[in-house]
Amino acid sequence: MRLTLSLSAATYAALLLGCAGLARSDSSAVSVTTVNPHGHLNIRCENCHTAQGWAPLRAIPEFEHAQTGFPLRGLHAKLKCQECHTDPVFVNVGKQCQDCHADIHRRKNGAQCDLCHRDTGWQVSTHNINEHMDRFPLIGAHAAVDCYSCHKVGTVGPFNRQGLSTECGSCHLDDFRKTKSPNHQAQGFSTDCLQCHSIMDNWVTAVRPGMQKKK
Repeated sequence: MRLTLSLSAATYAALLLGCAGLARSDSSAVSVTTVNPHGHLNIRCENCHTAQGWAPLRAIPEFEHAQTGFPLRGLHAKLKCQECHTDPVFVNVGKQCQDCHADIHRRKNGAQCDLCHRDTGWQVSTHNINEHMDRFPLIGAHAAVDCYSCHKVGTVGPFNRQGLSTECGSCHLDDFRKTKSPNHQAQGFSTDCLQCHSIMDNWVTAVRPGMQKKK
C-alpha cells in the first residue's frame, strides 16, 4: 500500500532546515544534498530564513556583510537585501556606484560619486569638496550656491571643474551690465568684481567707497 503525505510549504521548509542541520552536525547520518540557490554561501539557512517558509526573510539576518568587501553603511544599511541583490546568486552584484545608481550627471563628473556625495544621502556638502580649495575656494555667497548654478551640463574638464573659468565675469557679466546704481559700464568700472566686492557675501554691503574704474 502506498501512503501519500500532503505537507504544507511551511512544514516542508522546517523539515528541510532540520535535515540540513543534521547533515552538518552528524557525519554518520544520512547525507542530504541540496543545491543552494545563492551559490557558494557558507552560512546556515536559518540565519536569514525562518521555519515558517523561505519568505519573508528575518527582519535582521545574521550575516556580516563587511566580509564581502562592501560594508553596509549609511542608507545602504537600511535597504532590504532584494533591493541590491536582484540575482539570487549574491556574488552577482556590482560594488561600484554606477552598478545601482543612475548617473544624472551624464558622466560629466566622472564615475566616483563619493567625491561629492556620502552614503548618508545625495545632498552635497561643500565642506566635503576639498578639491575646491585649490583654484576657487568656496567662501562667502559662493558657499551657499547650488553646484549646478556654476557647473552646467556641457562644461568641459575632469569632474566638470578644471574647464571652468575662475574670472568673475565668466558668471557675473550679466549682473555687471545690468547694474545701474551706479552704472558700472558707463562709469568704466572693472569687470574684476573683487576690486570693489572684496567680501563675497553679497553685492551691496561689501562695496568699497573708493570704487576703482577700469584702466
